[in-house]
Amino acid sequence: MTRSVVKYQFVANERARNTSLHKRKASLFKKINELKCLCDIDACLVMYEKDDSPPEVWPSPSEAQRVMQKFQKSRVLGSSAMLDQKAFLEKNMMKTKKHLEKEKEKNVKRSMLTCLFDENNRENFEGLKSCIESEIRLIDVMIKNAYEKGEIEGGLKIFF
Repeated sequence: MTRSVVKYQFVANERARNTSLHKRKASLFKKINELKCLCDIDACLVMYEKDDSPPEVWPSPSEAQRVMQKFQKSRVLGSSAMLDQKAFLEKNMMKTKKHLEKEKEKNVKRSMLTCLFDENNRENFEGLKSCIESEIRLIDVMIKNAYEKGEIEGGLKIFF
């Protein structure tokens, strides 16, 4: 028998909300304790509630402070592995843009191949031909400029 999907939403009834908070808090403390014992790791938990009450700290404030100092001294904090939200989003945007450019190139190549092998599509073939010719002209201009600047030596034949 599978579990039903739980819809997470704000609990309007204050008593039910406090009961849920108490149960989930106990569960969270139990889970962090299990992780620490089973995996032999350093772990701590600091939980603030909405009111101005002092935070709940597990296992103890001094142990939590020791773990946090260890974390702050580690190399992970200053490395690229630790990103704030802005840096994380910027990094993902750059990856996505690069992926988009690669996909655009793939689509252009696919459309060119489709155009080349589709005999019924002459107007696309003419468009492809003019596109290739303009690229060749641009490359020739670049070569000519590089030759005039002395960046390359020897005679070059300009095609167009």
